[in-house]
Amino acid sequence: MDEKKVKDLTAYNERFNEDPTSFNDFQASDYVKELKNQGKEDQAIEVGRTFLEQCPELSGYINYYGYALYNRYINIDDEKIAENEKLFYDIIAEIASHCRQERYSPLEAAINKAIKYESKKNPVDYKKLSDLLDNLDAPTLEDTPFVNKEGKEFESKKEKWYRMKVRALYEIGNYSECLKQAQIATGLPLKWHYNNLNWVQYYKASALVKLGRYEEAENIFIALKDKFRAVNFQEILYDLYLHTGRENIAYTQLFYEFFRDGFNYVFIDCYKKITELAKEKGEEKAYKLGSAMIKKLEEEKEKSYEVDVDVSEYDAYSASYLYDLFYNEIMRHLNRYIERHEGRVVYYNAAKRFGSIGLPTEEDNLFFLQGDYIYDDQEVDRGDTVEYSVIKTFDKKKQTPSSKAVLIRTIY
Repeated sequence: MDEKKVKDLTAYNERFNEDPTSFNDFQASDYVKELKNQGKEDQAIEVGRTFLEQCPELSGYINYYGYALYNRYINIDDEKIAENEKLFYDIIAEIASHCRQERYSPLEAAINKAIKYESKKNPVDYKKLSDLLDNLDAPTLEDTPFVNKEGKEFESKKEKWYRMKVRALYEIGNYSECLKQAQIATGLPLKWHYNNLNWVQYYKASALVKLGRYEEAENIFIALKDKFRAVNFQEILYDLYLHTGRENIAYTQLFYEFFRDGFNYVFIDCYKKITELAKEKGEEKAYKLGSAMIKKLEEEKEKSYEVDVDVSEYDAYSASYLYDLFYNEIMRHLNRYIERHEGRVVYYNAAKRFGSIGLPTEEDNLFFLQGDYIYDDQEVDRGDTVEYSVIKTFDKKKQTPSSKAVLIRTIY
């Protein structure tokens, strides 16, 4: 098969040199297109700029002109961009000012290249990222997921826009607009990928905190807590409760995490908080045990930890053994730290290891899991009188905030 014949542009070149205004829309479009297709980007750019200046009535050539700019200045290696960022962003602005978001337009490709380049920076300039995203009209972006040649599915253009825009708005402190865009995003019938929707919800809740809408934020954080591991929601909720004057809820959440986490250096911040709380409450034995354990843990990591109490009596013990002593001391005296309640087990399913505790009001009974008993070897029977604390949780079945009993122990 013969190669496609390259179009002779001599006539167009001579006509352009004589009088650019003599071109009609088709001729201008054909001329710039052919220059671009033949790899003559510089000439295509020169011709396009001349048409812009002298022939404002022409428009068919605009996207070919934009692609010539894209090929020459935008679709290049990051190292080349870094050599002259000002020129790169000037060309981005030029493309954005002339090309519309439509089929065969270079606008999306140019903006996406700039977004990709900017996103690789450390730190990311979220103001610039937000401004770049503003060049695209989100509602008209493609919402069909991208599928590569291997059949693997990725986020759609619209999903990507909302994921990035919500975070950028939060990072630059525009919390009201962040909330607005997050609400739009979560209301769209998009097919979400990876943890994108969770991230949108996270920044939505974080913006709600900044706007002082704490209860709404709390409910979102709780809903995300057990299904999104990329964020330490225990820390977030703990700080939120303290910030809003709900110390008992904060401390209950803290002790419940202490109960669930077990012994591991990664939870040392939790141990430190509880140890400091023991000091505040005047629980000398718990404070000494916690201090000794933390000191041992830090020493095992070749780190130093200064304590303001004599813990030499525990020098012979390992960190894990001290943890057991500390844990038992804390759990025996939970009532000195957090609010405790008494109730009776009114229902228990031994096969599924869950039940409910009767409440004195007409509300629903309080749900519990046997795994939330302080001593998991305790047998559970209907009619048992138990001591427990309450934390907020999320009912996945009803998709609403709820509560459950935790840190349970049988009294009789």
